[in-house]
Amino acid sequence: MWSQMIPVILLVAIAFIGMLLPHLPGRYDASAATLSFVIQAASYSSLLMMPVGLAWIVTPRHARLWNGLTWVVAGLVVMVIALSAVAVNHMAMGVILGIGVFIPLRLLRRQVQAEIERTEGVRHRLALYLTVVPLLLVTFVATVLPRASAWSRDRAIQHSADLIAEIEAFRQRRGHYPVSLQSLNRDVPTGVVGIERFHYEPTGETYNVFFVRPAIALGAHEVVIFNPRDEQRFTSHELDVLQYDGAQLDLRRGDRRRTALVQPHWVSILFD
Repeated sequence: MWSQMIPVILLVAIAFIGMLLPHLPGRYDASAATLSFVIQAASYSSLLMMPVGLAWIVTPRHARLWNGLTWVVAGLVVMVIALSAVAVNHMAMGVILGIGVFIPLRLLRRQVQAEIERTEGVRHRLALYLTVVPLLLVTFVATVLPRASAWSRDRAIQHSADLIAEIEAFRQRRGHYPVSLQSLNRDVPTGVVGIERFHYEPTGETYNVFFVRPAIALGAHEVVIFNPRDEQRFTSHELDVLQYDGAQLDLRRGDRRRTALVQPHWVSILFD
């Protein structure tokens, strides 16, 4: 029994790790956020399998119908996987993931089809997997990922302390803040796989230090920003800064969904 469940357990564990990847400690990986987004989208779309699984459990005599619907929904999930990657401008990854999932799925269908015809227990297990696995995945997204996201944000903020200290030391020596810190290489790592680097910008008589990362909400981005005078402002589109000012610019910035963090002078701003 347990040996037959090992492939499913491994698949769920891999999905969990893939969703957690952008929030883990380590060097930046450009593909981590996309992979997490794709798995989350696939997890939500896999909920379509739950009604099929429940119907299969309640009316097992229609096993052939439920089996056919299972593979139809599985095909839809593969499409979601590919389209999710394309939606975040990773077309190559979308094609690779789509093909990489479709081919093993087709081979698995042939194997399962043969076993279903021979063994009734296989039908019961498959119906159970269809019901339980999507629920596990979505529950993980709703409960574990927000905690992992908050932890990784706190870790990145902690790692920014050295950069902020260097900026303040520059001001003590020169009497003003740096005009720019644009450079090819980042010398202060964020310490989080899904956060590329810290950004600096002078603003008036003060400055912002910030980092950008994908938010838990699918398709959203979070800007986590430090300003020693608590004058944090951020803008969704660069042309808004060039074409508007004053009250018009304030309306168009899109930075009103903000949350003050426990760390002094840090806020989180969510952009859809």
